[in-house]
Amino acid sequence: MSNLVGRVIGSRYRVDQIVARGGMATVYLAVDDRLDRRVALKVIHPHLASDSSFREKFIREAKIAAKLSHPNLVNVFDQGEDGEIAFMAMEFVSGITLRDALKDFGALDAKRALDLFEPMLSGLAAAHRAGILHRDLKPENVLLADDGRIKLGDFGLARDIDNHTSTGSLVGTVAYLSPELVMRGTADARSDVYAAGIMLFEMLAGRQPFEGEQAVQIAYQHANDNVPAPSKYNHQVPPLLDELVLWATAREAAHRPSDAVELLAVVQRAKQELKAGRYDTALRIPSIQPAADAKTSVMPQLDQNATALLSAPTGAENNLTEVFTGNFQDGSTTVFENFDLTGPAATPLELIGQKRHGLKLLITTLLIVLLGAGSGWFFSSGPGGLTPIPNVANRSLEEAQVTLSILNAETEILEESSATIAKGMVTRTNPTAGSLYFGVNKIQIFVSSGPKLVTAPDLLGMNLAAATAEILKSGFVLGEVKSVFNEAALGEVFDYLGADGKQIPETSRINIWVSLGAIPVVAGLGQEAAVTAIEAVGLKINEINEEYSDSIPSGQVINLVPLTEPLGENGSVNLLVSKGPNVVVVPNMIGQTILAAKASLESLGLKVVVNTDQLTTKWGIVKVKRQSASAGTQLRVGDSITISTK
Repeated sequence: MSNLVGRVIGSRYRVDQIVARGGMATVYLAVDDRLDRRVALKVIHPHLASDSSFREKFIREAKIAAKLSHPNLVNVFDQGEDGEIAFMAMEFVSGITLRDALKDFGALDAKRALDLFEPMLSGLAAAHRAGILHRDLKPENVLLADDGRIKLGDFGLARDIDNHTSTGSLVGTVAYLSPELVMRGTADARSDVYAAGIMLFEMLAGRQPFEGEQAVQIAYQHANDNVPAPSKYNHQVPPLLDELVLWATAREAAHRPSDAVELLAVVQRAKQELKAGRYDTALRIPSIQPAADAKTSVMPQLDQNATALLSAPTGAENNLTEVFTGNFQDGSTTVFENFDLTGPAATPLELIGQKRHGLKLLITTLLIVLLGAGSGWFFSSGPGGLTPIPNVANRSLEEAQVTLSILNAETEILEESSATIAKGMVTRTNPTAGSLYFGVNKIQIFVSSGPKLVTAPDLLGMNLAAATAEILKSGFVLGEVKSVFNEAALGEVFDYLGADGKQIPETSRINIWVSLGAIPVVAGLGQEAAVTAIEAVGLKINEINEEYSDSIPSGQVINLVPLTEPLGENGSVNLLVSKGPNVVVVPNMIGQTILAAKASLESLGLKVVVNTDQLTTKWGIVKVKRQSASAGTQLRVGDSITISTK
């Protein structure tokens, strides 16, 4: 099943060649014989086909993709199974991927980049409108068709959107993972927006914003560093697109577009501005409103060529907006003041007031400096600068270590049993998730060794009610209750999980078997009496067969044969009824013609051997003179007897 070329899948799809291989499936070019069209046939890898979770994931991808219909999304036609082969038939797009284009051409000019980015984003916006996250945006999943169409595909990691979709594991390509996915393993539409912003950066800069030898290094940069402006690597990128990329890739999700729909609208405006030749125009990206408590907001760092729009104070002449250009790269605060220092000479009394005012201003300035220094300590070395420990429960150890790498902490791996978290997955950390990490002690990562093994309670001989109470009291869960015929008394538990004394996982579901009493004993009863006894206990008779018996008289039951084992309520049985002993009494054939004697003996079930020198034409005349078994002898049916005319 590793190569399906030449086979017909689902009695419909004739496989021609391999197109691509991925982490979960292989994509083939196939022909739909029913509709006579080419399709891309996605087939789950053989080593995953037997895993029910992967099959469910594969089917989920088909259902999610089938919800979407858009010119910039790859259409899904069909999904099914052929034996152990799970497949999905999709629209075949002949062409290359965006990754291939970037390898061939490197950085793209601004207009070309937006020409590719807008349709891809349009498809993503359609998914977001339908309530679907993609969660694996990357150039490999953007198809550039030979006829000019641009399609977004591969929803293998897609999920329905809720407020914070938990991934259950760190998924997606690390180069495009949003900070919240690295830190908390949660995603929403803004995580897709972040990945899209990284793709736009890559198209403009000809490289990814963060690089490293190991995935951990790249993930750390996503979680802790701001994405730089693409113009840092490609000076031809206009400020307009720098602004767009920095907005889409803001480290805080709240500072990004809410979804691809909002980002698409701004991208379309950016295209119009570029088409009109306006490269430095601000996009009027929605700003972050000040909080109600009027806390200080830190504005994004402006690039060297950025234009800052500063509104004049209320009451300024004409209330116009003044434009200041310059280098704000150092991130310092620039204060623009307009003091009128000319005027009438001050009186001595006024001079005293001015001195007092100056003293107040000096004290205020000193307080501000001290508070600033204090806040600097608080938000760096002090408690305000501490990083909360991410929640890594229910993740693999490798994923937990990647997530915790942002703390640069020494870790210790310990094992503990868990009734709720699968073996090999992380149960908790010490210090606990959400605690502030002080950078001193090592972080202990506890990995599940599976549920603790315990001994099941003794339930043998109990009725159902008593057994249920004992199961629940011991911390287990009542599983399936099966009522079957057994030698135990009616209503008694005679078997259950753990009855053999072997320990079982704590909180296990314990299935129990309750006796319906013994199967009726009908051997030796007449056929009618046996049928009545069997039907009285709720059993059904499937068929009645007969056979010879030397010990059971004819017409009496030899045995009852259950059709299932064990035999439950409404089960079926077969009855075996005696035809009596399998013997016959040999009659006296001397003096009978050969033909008459032979016919009489064969009717009794005996095999007849004729010893004669007469022609068969005379067998109706010639008489029997001797027989090998004398009259009155008992023979079994099928035995041989010889008659002779000599």
